[in-house]
Amino acid sequence: MRHLILVVDDEYAFCEVVCEILEAAGYRARKASHVREAYRCLEEETPDLILTDVMMPEIDGLSFVRALREQSKYATIPVVVVSAKTSPSDQQDAFKAGATQILAKPFSSTNLETLVSSLLDGG
Repeated sequence: MRHLILVVDDEYAFCEVVCEILEAAGYRARKASHVREAYRCLEEETPDLILTDVMMPEIDGLSFVRALREQSKYATIPVVVVSAKTSPSDQQDAFKAGATQILAKPFSSTNLETLVSSLLDGG
């Protein structure tokens, strides 16, 4: 069975492109345009990996990561924070929240595929 990746970002076009890249690489991808929608997706099927933006309306990505880490069912899912905010303090905040990895926007499809493969396929 192919790995499922949940992509959480309020920019629809970004989600579309990321999901297309992931599906072309052989993964299943599901998109959520905000954290509440991501929780609905989580209730339906537990993903193998989550990619989340930081800056989103209502609930930001780091709050989402912290909440995931507090729930035993989701605590071990690798979470990649995808953000244009990549200063050392931003990165520190993401890792403190529980991010597994950080992917700086903009990124190439190769960077995305390599990171996802390393987290899900061991390389």
